[in-house]
Amino acid sequence: MVGSRDVLSSLRAYRGRLQRWLDADEHALVKLVVGVSILALALRLAFLGARPAHFDEGRVAYWALHYGETGSFAYRRIIHGPFIQHVDRYVFAALGPNDFTMRLPVAVVGSLLPLTALLFRAHLRDSETVGMALLLAVNPVVLFYSRFMRSDVLVAAFMFAAFGLLVRFYDTRRPRFLYAVAFFMALGFASKENAIVYVLTWFGALGLLLAKVLVLPNGYREAAAFVWAGPSLGDVKRRVVGRFYGGLHTLVEPVRAFRARHDSPAGVLGAYAGHVALAAGLFLVVSLFFYAPRGAGLEGLRHPPAPSSEGAVGFWQGIFEPRLFPQMVEATLDRVVDQYGEWFEPASEKTPDNYRRHLGTSLKALGYASAPLLAFSVFGFALDRLGVVRARHLVPFVAYGGFVSIFGYPAGTDIGAPWLVTHAVVPLALPAGVGLAAVYRWGVQSLAMDDVVGVAITGLVVVLVAALVANVAVTNVYTDGTADDNPLVQFAQPEESTRAALETMDRIATANANGTDVVVYHGEKGDAYDEDEAFVKQNRSEWDDAYWDLEPTCMRWYNALPLPWYFASQDVQTACENSPTALGVTAMTERPPMIITQDYDSTVPKERLRENGYTGETYRLRTSGYKNVFTVWVHESHR
Repeated sequence: MVGSRDVLSSLRAYRGRLQRWLDADEHALVKLVVGVSILALALRLAFLGARPAHFDEGRVAYWALHYGETGSFAYRRIIHGPFIQHVDRYVFAALGPNDFTMRLPVAVVGSLLPLTALLFRAHLRDSETVGMALLLAVNPVVLFYSRFMRSDVLVAAFMFAAFGLLVRFYDTRRPRFLYAVAFFMALGFASKENAIVYVLTWFGALGLLLAKVLVLPNGYREAAAFVWAGPSLGDVKRRVVGRFYGGLHTLVEPVRAFRARHDSPAGVLGAYAGHVALAAGLFLVVSLFFYAPRGAGLEGLRHPPAPSSEGAVGFWQGIFEPRLFPQMVEATLDRVVDQYGEWFEPASEKTPDNYRRHLGTSLKALGYASAPLLAFSVFGFALDRLGVVRARHLVPFVAYGGFVSIFGYPAGTDIGAPWLVTHAVVPLALPAGVGLAAVYRWGVQSLAMDDVVGVAITGLVVVLVAALVANVAVTNVYTDGTADDNPLVQFAQPEESTRAALETMDRIATANANGTDVVVYHGEKGDAYDEDEAFVKQNRSEWDDAYWDLEPTCMRWYNALPLPWYFASQDVQTACENSPTALGVTAMTERPPMIITQDYDSTVPKERLRENGYTGETYRLRTSGYKNVFTVWVHESHR
């Protein structure tokens, strides 16, 4: 018992010091959240380049590198939004192309995501703001895909920041926030096409929220007040402290203050119409910058590529030659409309079986990698709706969007992938922060009342949740980041051990100044040839043919991804072969440093390769499937 009192006394002392610091420093909350963001950055940069590139990473990184080398760019929805290609082009130029640098922009943006919690601080307690930031920093789903060169974390971060800035505009009515909203929305749309889904969920959540308000007595008046209300600029600081939404009755005063300034809804529209128009213009300019072609445009991406000085009118040409500006805008708009039309098509082809399978993938990822956040989000939402904590419209609004995204995204995607749950986890971090903070406050209250049992239960909950999140993060993000049984790993991921072969290939390419570094082989013909798996084209007459500028052209490029990314980024000189006899002669006479074969290919002359000094190691290019195993043969002179 004495020991319990000592523990409680020590905890109260720590709590007291923390509270005094929070009370004395008006920027304490900001400092705490910035500290969380720094922690997030460290977690994302640690071993960032260790995992071999996924199929999608290799494909997009190749085109970013191609853009940097040729100067030609055109938007293609299969690569998703152009933001990452533009940014990685300059990152590669400054730091060199590799797995670390290609993921660096996503890691940095992902580490800044916790800062979005500060945008909602007028509606959240300090503990809720910090709790939300912590969840965004350490959640395994967000952490995994912040270390993955896909655009899901990018669009989630930019669109969630845009929503937070929209809330800040609602709180303050300061026009500068409209411009920030436009800027971040433009970044979101430039990151990935599903930015439009975020806008749709905002409207859907607003509809659900207004529907809830309308069923109350005098609901139509309260709904109108909710839409038009906003604190006067002089009341902002007071309402940040007093919390803006204490209940529907608190809307009356903001309505009066707002009407005093603008008299009517028409006055509101008149006061902000110019700012809205300018913000829309900013959105279009930023979007044009990212989507407009560069160099030879689409023709610069085809094989053989057109010189960058020929082709489409690029962004900078349109800017510096005003007579070409309309042509540049027209070409960009036509391309965007065409590609967005293609992007929407898969949703119309969805079947119930597809939906169930894709939903199962998402639920598995949520259940294994985000159970604490999901549980806290339900808990926080329930506390808000039941009135256990002070009700705020923001909590159900964000929760509606997050919960709908869990079930909505599988209906619109053409593949079932765990990265889709990113778009549910990010918004659900807000109600989850409310739930986590409630547990913390109950622990503080128990501490103040010398309630040993209450403090112990709170501590147990916190320790169990922290241990669960840490265990999932360590295993699913760092140690088993390529395992087939990892719910965050999508099928097209090479196994971890492939890194050894890639490092050897890089070393060979650096040391072997002249000649071929790698020979890629596939020898099956006729009915035995599998065009969906083979690395090399069957007909030699097609080896120099390609629609896109995919090097090496002799390969069935997509079957071998991400290997072509490594060939390009490591400047590996690659050749192909499809005759076992010719491969044997090449191994004996030319002795290329490395030969790559596929294990299911029955024509591989394994004994001849061994006789000529080659030793083979097998690796898995995908998480499963016997045809996804390939062998890397290294000559004894290069081991």
